[in-house]
This record gives sequence, structure tokens and C-alpha cells, in this order.
Amino acid sequence: MRTLKITALVAAALLAFSCDDPNFVPRTEYDALVKEYADLQAGAEATRAEYAAQAAAVDNILQQLSQITGRTVSLRTDLEHGTAELTQVQQIEESIGDIKGKLAQLEKVTRQSAELNKMVKSLRKVISEKEAEIEQLKEEIRLKEATIQQQSATITEQSGTIESQNATISTQRENLRALLAEQAQMLFQAGVDFESLGDNAPEVSRRRDRRKLAEFTVEMYRKAILYYRQAQNAGYPEAAYRISQIEEKLGSQEK
Repeated sequence: MRTLKITALVAAALLAFSCDDPNFVPRTEYDALVKEYADLQAGAEATRAEYAAQAAAVDNILQQLSQITGRTVSLRTDLEHGTAELTQVQQIEESIGDIKGKLAQLEKVTRQSAELNKMVKSLRKVISEKEAEIEQLKEEIRLKEATIQQQSATITEQSGTIESQNATISTQRENLRALLAEQAQMLFQAGVDFESLGDNAPEVSRRRDRRKLAEFTVEMYRKAILYYRQAQNAGYPEAAYRISQIEEKLGSQEK
């Protein structure tokens, strides 16, 4: 419509300028037509520039949407592998926020363009769907992080329990070692006592009494050997030497 008007004005101006009759079109009207033509031409250039800017803005939004789609696919893949992070969601949300701001600016300058308004509404619908998808992924990430935190807390608790149990076992082991050492000492001392009884048997004059005394001495030595061996098994190294000493004493007694 505007192009037709410009063409008509140009034709009228040329006709007026080429006519020999000075009363056909006044000079002022001719100048006015030329000015209107220039104004319409400038308006047309501004409109073309505006449409070009709008087209560039839409193209930029479409490119951003494509990038968001790729990042969303990557986010879902990371989620499946357990490596997704909320920072990835935040970056996508920032991009969506930027697109929504650009769409708001487009709406301000496209109220007279039904086609562009339709495109803006379509883009808003796509953005809304993306926001719903991102919100779902965000919730899944939060659930996985909560699960990981719970598992980590459980592992920490179990580690503490294991450390406590290890400390208890270590203490019990040390107590057992001390008890075994004490028992070994007691067994060794019992061997010493029986050996001393055999060594210090009283002297007797009668033959029958000497025989009974010899039997008593041998029995004490054997009991001493028994306790010395138990002490040796319990980890008392000195007991081995005492056993060899008593065995020599027994040999002399049997002779």
C-alpha cells in the first residue's frame, strides 16, 4: 500500500514538473509532493531496517534455543551417568531468562505485525515447555544428590562405627595379651613352686621313707615340667630352660 502511494506521488510530481501550463500544479504543491515522497521513502527504509533487526533478533533466539536443546540433552546424559550438577541447570535457566527478555522486547515493537506476534507466541510456548523439562531434570538431580548425601552420611556413620569397633578390638587384644602374659607368669611360677618342693624334700633315714620321698620328688618335678610347658606355650621363653634343668634332675633321680 505504501509502495503504491510512493509511486503515485512520484508520477504526480514528475507530471507536474514537466507540464508547460503554470496553472496545472502550483509549485508549492509540487514541493509538498516531493517532500512527502522523501518522507515516505525514509519511512520505508526505517521499516525495512526494523524488520531486519526483528529478523536478526528472532534468528538469535532460535540459535539460543538450539544451544539450550543441546545442553539439555547433555544434562540428561550426565544425569543418567550420575554426574549431573545443579550448576548446569542454573546455566540453562539463565539462557532461558535471557531469551524471555528478548521476547518481551520483540513484543513491544511487533504489535502491528501479526505474523511476528504469532512467532513470538510460538517461541514463548517452546520456552514454557523447556522450563517444565528443566524443572523436572532439576528435581531428579536434587533427589539423586539427596540420595548421595544420605549414602555419604551412612558411610560416615559406618566408618565411625568401624573405627570404634577397631578401637574396642585393639583394646581387647591388648587386654588379652596382658592376661596371657599374666597367666604365663602364673604358670611359670607354679612350675617354680613345684620344682622348689622337689628340690627341698626333707632328708629321711629309713629306706621306705627314702623311696616315698624319691617318688614325691619325681612327682613334683613332673608337675613342674607340666606347668613350665604350659607357660612356654603361653609365650614365656624362660620356661624352656627350666624344663631342661628339671629333666636333668629327673634323670639323676631315676638312677
